[in-house]
Amino acid sequence: MPNSITSQGSTQVGVQTQTKAESFNVTVVSSRPPLATIQSSAEIRHMVNEEVGIIEVLPDQQSPLGKMSIYNPPKNFARLVVCVLWCFNVGFSDAAPGALLPHIEKYYGTNYAVTSCIWISNAMGFIVVAALSHKIQPWLGKRMSMTFGCFLSSIMYAIVSSGTVFPVVVIGFFFGGAGVAIVLSQSNVFIARLEKASKYLSFFHGFYGIGATISPLLGTLMVSHGVPWHYFYLILLGLMITSCASFFWTFEGADEDLKPWDIDESNNNNNDGNMAAIELEQIGSSETTDDPVRKSNDMSLMADALRNRVTWLIAFFCLFYQGSEVSIAGWIVSFLLDYRHGNPNTVGYAASGFWGGLTIGRLLLARPLHVHVGGRRSVIIVSLIAIILMALVWAIDNIFAEAVLVAIAGIFIGPNYTLLIAYTASERLLPRKIQVISLTIMTAFGSSGGALFPFLVGLLSEKVGTFVVLPVFIALYTSMVILWICLPNIENRSGNNKQTLWDKFW
Repeated sequence: MPNSITSQGSTQVGVQTQTKAESFNVTVVSSRPPLATIQSSAEIRHMVNEEVGIIEVLPDQQSPLGKMSIYNPPKNFARLVVCVLWCFNVGFSDAAPGALLPHIEKYYGTNYAVTSCIWISNAMGFIVVAALSHKIQPWLGKRMSMTFGCFLSSIMYAIVSSGTVFPVVVIGFFFGGAGVAIVLSQSNVFIARLEKASKYLSFFHGFYGIGATISPLLGTLMVSHGVPWHYFYLILLGLMITSCASFFWTFEGADEDLKPWDIDESNNNNNDGNMAAIELEQIGSSETTDDPVRKSNDMSLMADALRNRVTWLIAFFCLFYQGSEVSIAGWIVSFLLDYRHGNPNTVGYAASGFWGGLTIGRLLLARPLHVHVGGRRSVIIVSLIAIILMALVWAIDNIFAEAVLVAIAGIFIGPNYTLLIAYTASERLLPRKIQVISLTIMTAFGSSGGALFPFLVGLLSEKVGTFVVLPVFIALYTSMVILWICLPNIENRSGNNKQTLWDKFW
């Protein structure tokens, strides 16, 4: 017989069983109640499958409704600012070796192949973090994960700024890669869940470009005035320690107040959008860390991420994207010097022009493209334009025109990473429960591409000439577009849930 559920003013909604999820203050009922007995949309939040029943969440105990924004929860604005400034630091750091490379080689007496070990070591840090990504947040939580990542980066800057022996510097870059991998994946997921995510992602990755634009200019200015190259990293050490303290302060309580947006939402909502299918195993999974179900779930999440086709598509997309981006940024000056015989005193500005164009693209193009064109179409369009521009750089024998074309190409290369994150996370192409793991794997592949392909370009340049950077870029970008087309098109859904071949593509 039906019994009334009287806790805190709730009304009769079904047949009550003796099972109660105490940690969530919810009552599990044995079958779906008649529609007429549901009093309001606020009384029902989650639903499991027909065999299990439904879960009633009492009105004064339910999770906050609505989208997560920069003011909901209240600390989110400060968190966003800290993430954006941290990304500036990373851009400042990543662009420094390109400008300081000749001075590093001279200081240690090494050639390019040996010196490039710093990028290989940096990529290894990303790979190790990717292998442990399913454990890091459960072990440390959001606040300590961010802080620990900044601490690892600070270790790198302390080592490099000392000017110690080269093998120790290489080890330092490993810590730097691991630190960036931890914070980058967490920041991408946090920002992608905000309302107007593409807008804030454009700021986030745009400030990376600002840091990367300023860094070569400042580094070149310092060494040209006789300052030892490794003192440049003292600036980065101070910036990263500030970020470390800022993350520790702003992400206090983040695991609790961001928890409502960590739960997967179903696509099968009713007309009011008030019922979401959830997995029964998620109930109480974040309340205890010694539950064997929780421990096995950590491994199952990693397995789910590795089995997900989208994880591998975006991982290889990022591998080719960052490989092409870093190859151009690191080798375009050598191409203009060796192949076009440019002026050594002025040709270096081409690299800053590229990073400046990339920054403009992320800040000014990413959001409008995402809103008005769509993430999927935008990536295809800007990638094809970038390929055409780089083909023109290869074909036109005019150093001024080539420098301008490289800067314009940077504008169209810039939005791709922002659009990738907005498409895969904000549009829920990946289930929320594996987003951090999948995006960490993606960043590991991206960093590996940023180390592997510039290294290969260097080896090929010694054999056939520095012009090889341009055909390598075109090949990588073409592969990247093919992988992007293979992703499911979630922006073009027909009413009968069927897509034509054109719908799947465009």
